[in-house]
Amino acid sequence: MEAGELLGTVAFAVTIAVLVSASVSDWRDREVPDWHWIVIGVLGLIIMLAYSVLQTGFRWEYVCLAIGTSLILFDIFADRDFDPFLFYFTMALLFIVPLYSDTSDQIMRAWASIPVCYLIYLGMYVLGIVRGGADVKCLIVLSVMFPLYPRFLGMPLIDVPGNIAGQIFVYSVSVLFLAAVATIPVILYFVARNIRNGDRSRKMFSGYRMSVNRAEGANVWPTEDVVDGKLKTISIPDEEEMDGIYARLKEEGYDTVWVTPMIPFIIMITAAVAVVTLIGNPLFLIF
Repeated sequence: MEAGELLGTVAFAVTIAVLVSASVSDWRDREVPDWHWIVIGVLGLIIMLAYSVLQTGFRWEYVCLAIGTSLILFDIFADRDFDPFLFYFTMALLFIVPLYSDTSDQIMRAWASIPVCYLIYLGMYVLGIVRGGADVKCLIVLSVMFPLYPRFLGMPLIDVPGNIAGQIFVYSVSVLFLAAVATIPVILYFVARNIRNGDRSRKMFSGYRMSVNRAEGANVWPTEDVVDGKLKTISIPDEEEMDGIYARLKEEGYDTVWVTPMIPFIIMITAAVAVVTLIGNPLFLIF
C-alpha cells in the first residue's frame, strides 16, 4: 500500500470511529463534545501536511497554509479575547500569499478548498441553513481532513471527475449534499403529519404543532413567540431564549406552538461519509 493510500485509510478509519461516537452523543443528548472535532481537525491537518510533503517535497507555502488552517481550527474551538480584525487579516494573508500565484496543481487547489469551505459553512450557519453548532464544526473539520477524496483499496467506486462538478463537489460538500438528501423522509413525515392534522401552512415542511408543555421537555425548537402581544413566527432561537418563549406563550394562553425538531444531523453526516468514501458521490454518474 502506497503512502497516500495508507494516509487515506488512517484518515477514514479515525474519522468514522469519531463520528460514530459523535452520533451516539447527538442522538442521546443532542449535543456533541468538541473533542470529536478537535481530533478530526488536528489529525486532518497533520495528514494533509504529510501528504503534501510526500507528493512534492517540502515547500514554504505548506507552512503558511498549515498555520492558516490552524487558525481556522482555533477560531471554531477557542474563545477569542483579542482584535478579530487582526486575527482574520492574518488568516487571510496566510492563505492568499501562498495561493495567489499557484493554484495550478491538485494539492494547492485542495489547500485552497479549506478556507473556501470554512467560509461557506460559517455563512450557512449564520443564515440558519445549517442549524447546529456541532454540525457546522463537523463539516469544517471534514474539509480539513479530506480536502482531497481519500483513495484506498479501489475506493471510491465512483471516480471523481476532473470537470467543474468535481471541483464544486469537494469531499465535504458531497457529504453535506447526501446528508441533506437523507433528511427528505423526515420532511415528508412533517408534511404527512400536518396534512392529517389539518395544519397547512408554509411551516408544514419544517415542523409541526406540539403542546407547549410537551415542547418544553422535548428536543425541539419553538418557531413561534409572543411579540408585542401578538403570536409571530420566529427564526430558530438560541438555547437560552427558549424558556422565555415558552413562558410568554403560557402567559398569553397559547396551548400549542409550532416547533422544529432537533434532528441529530451528525448521524446523517456519518452515513454520508461512509457512502462518499466507499462508493462516491452518485451525482458524478450524471455530470
